[in-house]
Amino acid sequence: MIKSFPTPAAYAAAGKPTDETRVAMIQSTGDVCIDGVNVMMDRPTDVCAVFYDADGKDHYVRWNTIQAASLPADWTLVGYSFGFTGKKVKILDKNFPSASYKWLNCWQYDITAISAATIKFYLHMKGDYAAWTAIEVELSDSSDGYINATTVSEINAALEAAGNTGNVGYDKHGYWAFLDTNKIVVQCDLCEDYRQYQISDGSHALVGCTMALSVWEDMPASSTYFRKSGGTGYGPLNVKKAAEYYGANGATPTANVAINSTSLVNKTSFQTSQYCADLRAYYGTYEAYIAANTPMWPQTSYGVFKLIDADEMTRRYASKIFTKKNGSTAVKFPALNSALSVGYGSGKYAQGKWHLSDVTDACEYMEDSVLAKLQEAQRRMGTTVITNSVYRWFARRYSVFYAWFFYGASGYLNSYYVTNAYRCQAVTLSDFD
Repeated sequence: MIKSFPTPAAYAAAGKPTDETRVAMIQSTGDVCIDGVNVMMDRPTDVCAVFYDADGKDHYVRWNTIQAASLPADWTLVGYSFGFTGKKVKILDKNFPSASYKWLNCWQYDITAISAATIKFYLHMKGDYAAWTAIEVELSDSSDGYINATTVSEINAALEAAGNTGNVGYDKHGYWAFLDTNKIVVQCDLCEDYRQYQISDGSHALVGCTMALSVWEDMPASSTYFRKSGGTGYGPLNVKKAAEYYGANGATPTANVAINSTSLVNKTSFQTSQYCADLRAYYGTYEAYIAANTPMWPQTSYGVFKLIDADEMTRRYASKIFTKKNGSTAVKFPALNSALSVGYGSGKYAQGKWHLSDVTDACEYMEDSVLAKLQEAQRRMGTTVITNSVYRWFARRYSVFYAWFFYGASGYLNSYYVTNAYRCQAVTLSDFD
């Protein structure tokens, strides 16, 4: 529709249209205002609500024009586009479930060789995970180099007798052993503490056996990434949140701060301290200083960004299960697995096409301008509005007991214990119609 208003005040008083796009002429200024309603884009070059219709055709509605009540009833909302490359686009799932998931759900250790009739290893058990519990086993059957069912039974007897006060036996601490081809697996069905990864150290040496943590299989890990400033280590992912947090809680320097220092100063120091003169001269504003400490992205050559991507992580590991002592099965990597239940229809948005949000995804959708558009689109569609304060897992491993995640308190790309449970949201990389 085309409408004419005598003044800007009259135009503002009329409000925005909700049923069709309006072209408005303001007579006193000569301005022409286009107020879009459900503006369709042939390609999702900006944030859009993504739908498909009954014929499977995609539709992209620009983020700030969405009027949900006026959309066709037979369209299915999938999620929200971001990260357009010209050939593909990423879509953030419309749902952000409140349920939380651990990154890891069990611990496993392989005994691959036994060289003596007495073996000894150490475990961290429920009741006092800080303590070392010695598991010493006298073996009676040397056939197959002691890698046999008799040895498994004897290890299980020792595990059943072991435990901390009030937490003795499998039902309390979760440890048991089983034979797997040419190795014996010691498994804990309770994944509760990061220290469970250890079976020995410099003061608690293995005796008579070759044994190692095996739960990660061949999954790659990296604890490294570079910031745009050239520094390394944890750093801001969302500038607005990090500027708020470190503006108040950052360091107060007592010596000159290098422009690529990884320790962020507070806003008052940045603006007034003699030790921050180089920072002010180089970055200008505190927000620009924070932004310079975000990940060096896009790039695929360093640290965490060089790891296999989330699609490959999903293909290799998301469906992995383990069997508990009682014969029941459970998902081995719950955070990765969470994306397998996401899906819409039977086409390109179906189950199996999604992955747990990746570090690389978050570098794009946690960027302030993109996040603001996503939030507006989500508000207009009435789905969960994501924020820069909610902790969430990402689909890459950091170390033997850490995985990468978003630290909502400070807006940081960070890592934490795989035994913790955080929220998970799915993403798909899609071609577009």
